Amino acid sequence: MRHDFGAGMADYVVRPSDGIWTVAGGAALTFWSAATEGTQYTDLLDAAGLPVTEIVADERGFVPAFQGPDEVVGMWVESGGPSRAYTEARGLVTGEGSGGYTSVTRIVASSTAPADVRAAAQYVCDGIADQVQIQQAFDDARDHGGGEIQLTVGDYNLTEQLRVEGTDDVDVEIGIIVRGQGARATMLNTTSGMASALHLTKVVRVQLCDLGITVGGTTDGITSSTTNGAASGHRSFWNSSFKNLQINGPWDGSHSGWAINMGSPFRSVFENIEIGGVGNGLRFHSEHADFNPGDTTVERCFVELVGDNGTAYKIESTTADGVMNQIEFEMCEAIASGTGCTGIHLAGTGGWGTSHTHWRGVNLEQFDRLVHVEYGSSNTFRLNHVGLRTGASGLTALVFGANAFNNAVLSTGLLYVTDDCKLYSDANTIEPASPNRISNLRAYSEGATVTGSINPAGTTIRRTILGNTTVRSPQEPFVYVPPGWGKRWFAARDGAGSALARIVTVGGSATAGFYASNPRTKSWPGLLASKLQGMYGDGGSGFQSTAMSPAILSGSDATALAAWQVAGAVVGQTGTWVQGGSFFGPSGHYLYTDVTGNTLTFKARGTTVRIYTVVGGTTRPSMLYSIDGGADVTVAQPTGTNAIQVTTVTGLSNAEHTVVVKAGTASTGQYLSVCGVSGEKTSGVLVHNLAVAGATSARYGTSYLSTGLNATYNGGVDFPADLCIWSAAPNDATANNTADVWSANVARWIRAIRDNSPATGDVDLLFAIPHFGRHEGTNFKYQDYMRAARGLCDVYGAAFINWWGLGLNSWENWNAKGYWGTSAGTGATGTDTVHLSDAGFQYMADTVLPILLG
Repeated sequence: MRHDFGAGMADYVVRPSDGIWTVAGGAALTFWSAATEGTQYTDLLDAAGLPVTEIVADERGFVPAFQGPDEVVGMWVESGGPSRAYTEARGLVTGEGSGGYTSVTRIVASSTAPADVRAAAQYVCDGIADQVQIQQAFDDARDHGGGEIQLTVGDYNLTEQLRVEGTDDVDVEIGIIVRGQGARATMLNTTSGMASALHLTKVVRVQLCDLGITVGGTTDGITSSTTNGAASGHRSFWNSSFKNLQINGPWDGSHSGWAINMGSPFRSVFENIEIGGVGNGLRFHSEHADFNPGDTTVERCFVELVGDNGTAYKIESTTADGVMNQIEFEMCEAIASGTGCTGIHLAGTGGWGTSHTHWRGVNLEQFDRLVHVEYGSSNTFRLNHVGLRTGASGLTALVFGANAFNNAVLSTGLLYVTDDCKLYSDANTIEPASPNRISNLRAYSEGATVTGSINPAGTTIRRTILGNTTVRSPQEPFVYVPPGWGKRWFAARDGAGSALARIVTVGGSATAGFYASNPRTKSWPGLLASKLQGMYGDGGSGFQSTAMSPAILSGSDATALAAWQVAGAVVGQTGTWVQGGSFFGPSGHYLYTDVTGNTLTFKARGTTVRIYTVVGGTTRPSMLYSIDGGADVTVAQPTGTNAIQVTTVTGLSNAEHTVVVKAGTASTGQYLSVCGVSGEKTSGVLVHNLAVAGATSARYGTSYLSTGLNATYNGGVDFPADLCIWSAAPNDATANNTADVWSANVARWIRAIRDNSPATGDVDLLFAIPHFGRHEGTNFKYQDYMRAARGLCDVYGAAFINWWGLGLNSWENWNAKGYWGTSAGTGATGTDTVHLSDAGFQYMADTVLPILLG
């Protein structure tokens, strides 16, 4: 039986020409039984079935289909080059069972170089060739100015280190390309006792790509060094690239070497390198004080450490006055499974250490130390969601030694999930005038408080959050932040030291704080207020609506009302007050009474108190108010056109005040109507939570004209904000409102806050849509709101959080996490269908915070 050869995707004849591979059109191929000498196969059949003794490539160098001798499945091919290449029959599956592969043909044509010159570009090595032949190719490249060595599919079981070397003449630039057929297809396997698989020295413009390397014991994968001393002017390599490599250790924790251990890298690129199962990942080190290694980039590299006490990325100055300078790391990742491991280590034994390295978009998971700057200055780390080892104790995320100064961690995505650990430690004593800096960092401890000093040795920590839970990425699924979002909010936030940065939230009970232990402070808006005020200044307690009063809560939430009264979260009430039938004023809600002397009592923190009442219509009694037990002050409530009257009291002490609002002399049908009370200061962050239990989108979006009494007071021109957060949706689904109705109400609200005089659209928007839970199960409208909200983002430039999506659209998902509350109003975990526990509200706040920190 004859077998088919040729016509495969790799069946081309090529030859070197001035260092470039070109096709060898019309090349004649003969076939042999051995790599050298042997017997020539002449019993061949061409594509037409005619007998031939050789096969001729077409004008493109392509080898046409042909058949070999009877029962021959592999042959050696010769085309005038210095060696033969092996080819197997097309479609032949080798190995046992069905796990084999079809061999790939590699053919080298004759060289255009003189007969006495052996150019490295002529060599195509394969798994059958021994190590001596591969090393000979490297040496030929050194002796003749460079070349390309291609390694075909197969395992190369090395017994000695392969060396890619230049010359001692610093004026001679040696460029060598070593190319495999893919990191999983071409493997260099080391054996015990080897220093490394590949060693580079004195090479310019080396390219190493598409290879796999296995290491074990103390063996390194790829190494380099400078020889003959610094005075000779030699670096180990420069102007080089290392791409598409895979380096694997034994995955049993026994490897203690480095996957990549390079001396004095200069003007080089390391890209798309996957490292796993090793003791240590990538190390750059300086070898001579006469050189400043640097101008090197590391992109899209991944390191997975197995074993204890390893380091993923290390940069080290190992000589006196040596320095590692200008090295860029982009989109790199690392993870560790052992203990005592370090993610990034900048080290040194003297001299200047490491400076001006930049780490952008680096992800580190499960390390005992995330960043350790032992010896270095002016290094910048931009970390994305990095984390210490969960459950270990006594760990420190960021460590700066005595020889570390002017380093900066500038991150908005640090996820610090461990118990009893320090965020930061510093032994900086050399240059107290130039300390390290940490800013925009979020550090959370799950189940314990972060311990240890966070600001030693004068080091600054700015806009940094410490908390007791985890945080999520602002760009993960179900969270969308458009490019350039937040200019108004960020400017106001950063200027909160001298003016107010104002946030307004509107929504239903899941935003109002049902069933947190204290709706004012433990709802997600309340938690946002606490965090932001701690960072940027306290702007006051914000608005307290009459919706949180016994008049509203005693009917359906009596148990919660009792708990919240103990917590001081509820408006106090004497006498009978009734809910108004219109959506007027801040929160679209008011209570009214026609009984003289009936009171409502509010708590307001700040130097200014504002009281909001509904006036107009028929005759109204006066409003009386007193602050902190002082004398009543009478304020007339005019008749005529309906309006919201704002009574402003300034000059108060910077404290929490008790504000009592009282109905003046009234007759039946003469009503005092009260919306609520706000406490404010002149600067800091001020969060107004205007959410009302049961509210649909209509509450905030029905009256949107400048003459209206509704939306203009819910983040609009009469109650302005720098950031407005819309969260009304679950009650619309229960009411069976269509997505068109819902989105039209949202649009009306946006019109009110952005396009009513004197508004000029300069307010930022965030749609934060609650988890639907099991609030309603037959109308199936909720997903339509999500889709509409995402479209509104594109129209209005809004950010978007879909908590229903983050909860996997599953009540059970959040139930398993303890996020649902109980109507007892204690903040404890329960089985409510849509309302949250304290833990649930904390999770919601943690998803909003990254967006507001920017």
